[in-house]
Amino acid sequence: MQFCDSCGSAMVKVEEDWVCRTCEPEKAETESTTSDPRTPSPRSAKLDDLPTTDSGSVRKKDAMRWLNNLDEPTAHELRNAFVPKPNGFEGSTFPTSISNIRITGDPKFVETVAGLLKPIQRLEGSRTRIEINLQRTEDRETGELTGNYALYLSVAERG
Repeated sequence: MQFCDSCGSAMVKVEEDWVCRTCEPEKAETESTTSDPRTPSPRSAKLDDLPTTDSGSVRKKDAMRWLNNLDEPTAHELRNAFVPKPNGFEGSTFPTSISNIRITGDPKFVETVAGLLKPIQRLEGSRTRIEINLQRTEDRETGELTGNYALYLSVAERG
């Protein structure tokens, strides 16, 4: 997978060329594409500059300072930040650059935070699809449903 130098969006392969879906949406949507099954390398961000412990954790004070200094992304920036799961991908996405969101908590919290993610819906199209799983959570000890929810959201290339 390639990323656009101008806007950072994931690009699609059209014949022999890589085309940006954001900068050249007409060409990317009207031409046939083939999927690159390789997982892309992580893109750099300020997060990469934070000091970590030997186990890879960022200390709370550094994480809070980082969080405080972030700008709220525009809808366009949020959509372009996603790395879709390649078509035919199998296995765990945890060690890859594939983007996944998990939100858990009471209904009001999940609903409030999910509202911030509405721009992601626009990634649903002929080339990518939204994978969404919204479910009540279960108490591991009793097996009973709780009053809380889990929302899992990701983007995948269409086959």
